[in-house]
Amino acid sequence: MRYFPQLETRTAGQYPLRRERHERVVRHESLDGRLRSFYDGNASRVGWVLQYEGLTNAERSAIDSLFAACEGRLQDFVFLDPAANLLRWSENYGQSVWTADPLIAKQPAPDDPWGTTRATLITNNGGASQGIRQTINASGTLQYCFSGYFGGTGKFKLRIDSGGVVVERGFPPPGAWKRYSVAAQPGSNAETVTFSLVLDPLETVKVTGLQTDAQPASGGYRRTTSRSGLYLKARFAEDELAWTQQAPNNNAVEIRIESRPY
Repeated sequence: MRYFPQLETRTAGQYPLRRERHERVVRHESLDGRLRSFYDGNASRVGWVLQYEGLTNAERSAIDSLFAACEGRLQDFVFLDPAANLLRWSENYGQSVWTADPLIAKQPAPDDPWGTTRATLITNNGGASQGIRQTINASGTLQYCFSGYFGGTGKFKLRIDSGGVVVERGFPPPGAWKRYSVAAQPGSNAETVTFSLVLDPLETVKVTGLQTDAQPASGGYRRTTSRSGLYLKARFAEDELAWTQQAPNNNAVEIRIESRPY
């Protein structure tokens, strides 16, 4: 698969960036003057306007190489939204996108970081490490940060795994609600990356707000349901990249990308 490249800062975007949502409603006027409106779901689009400055020649070359491989707007590539959560169902771990080991028990927690009840109490009832995990279709060569909000008296680990390359970080019992994270660029050529919460035997922890960002540190939490910030069929929205060379090894450009909203 082709991927929109990350910069040398291991991010895909610079601020300010703009994300747009385009919808279409078809209106039909009959001969007797009556109007009917129909929502055209197949025409929905999400788009990004990425403004770059200070890019090195190597960063420019990586973007140009993808643009040439895609023949402008003709071919698809994978785009990891730099301002979105790459995981689906960030607070509902009973959904099918989350895989739980056999002896993991899940039940509603009595509280959460926001004063509501959107958290889950997860217990490992087994005699070996167990957990929950979600796998996304993305490259192990990119940078990720996996984070979440945790509370309670149990120890836990956060893990990023791609192509057999595992990066794991353990944490002591959090007590009050806190946000924890692990960041890694696995370097694997695999086309999938797995993000896991792992508990030792008989440990229990409260968790909510699991999130993956395509960058070295966690961004502001973005709650997700059935959609995430991973777009497998994004395209350039133009047939030319208008680069400006501001100085030697210093390039600027505005890039427009669009995709179906799933």
